Amino acid sequence: MAQLGKKISQNALGMLPWILLWFLGNVDLTEGSLGDRSYIYQRCLRSCRNENCTKTASLQHFQETQSWIEGQLQWSCENECEYQCMWKTVEAFQKDDIAIPQFHGKWPFVRVFGIQEPASVIFSVLNGLCHLRILSYRKAVPRSTPLYYVWHVVAFIGLHAWTWSTIFHARDFPFTEKMDYFCAFSLVLANLGSLICRVLGTRNVTRLALVLLALLLFYLQHIYYLAAIKFDYGYNMKINIGVGFVNLLGWLLWCWRHWKTLPHTRKCLAVMVGMNVLLLLEVLDFPPIWWTFDAHSLWHAGTVPLGVLWYSFIIDDGIYLAKQENSKKLP
Repeated sequence: MAQLGKKISQNALGMLPWILLWFLGNVDLTEGSLGDRSYIYQRCLRSCRNENCTKTASLQHFQETQSWIEGQLQWSCENECEYQCMWKTVEAFQKDDIAIPQFHGKWPFVRVFGIQEPASVIFSVLNGLCHLRILSYRKAVPRSTPLYYVWHVVAFIGLHAWTWSTIFHARDFPFTEKMDYFCAFSLVLANLGSLICRVLGTRNVTRLALVLLALLLFYLQHIYYLAAIKFDYGYNMKINIGVGFVNLLGWLLWCWRHWKTLPHTRKCLAVMVGMNVLLLLEVLDFPPIWWTFDAHSLWHAGTVPLGVLWYSFIIDDGIYLAKQENSKKLP
């Protein structure tokens, strides 16, 4: 059984570079969309805005009939025109047997209570709640255990990142989009930082502080470039994939090294391989099922059980590290 697990780990290591190259080579990073550039959409949009958003009486009628939740989510008259014209364009494309187009870089989604992408919102909330399992970790693991506070920091960063993911998928604004991207990268780097802490240990505080400082400076440089110089989707994607790949490779090597001695490495391996497989959903993009579930939302759905399993791993690993610490204290 141990040999089988080791073989799986080796095969996963071999597959990673190919999946990474496939992803980078196939993901479309352009912002242009066929739907919002189409004549049908542009004509509909001009007509709708002229009739409903420029005349005082029409605009007042829109404000009076708009639901409270849509008003709170800042759906303007222009936004409503974009939404209605999107569906008219989709209907026209379908009548002509033309593939469903994207609009402003997004698939058409049915709006629910003013929420743009309801499935991604629900799954983002569930991913955030996974990090509350840190409370179970606190009950099971003593404070003196190595990485005790490291996992608390990662849990806080995770909650923060998934909160902004929820906000962004609920309502897409330039600010919410940037916060989603910035916070997602903070979680990617936090996961890499936890790997470094697990490999190097937390006893040599100076060495660890220098490494984590380097990660922090790298994060700040990345955010500065995106916020102040150019918000480059392609650059951001490549950086995230690159750091994520290093993290995956590191944990797989750690699993391979400790496979025989630490049974809970099986959980770590399952999470790493699962995350790698889910990455393919970002390549196999498709129009939303029932106008709700696209590949990205299903990716978010898939990370929920992996998040639960990951916390099971760090709890088991924390118990193991606590026992190791206690054995060193014994005379």
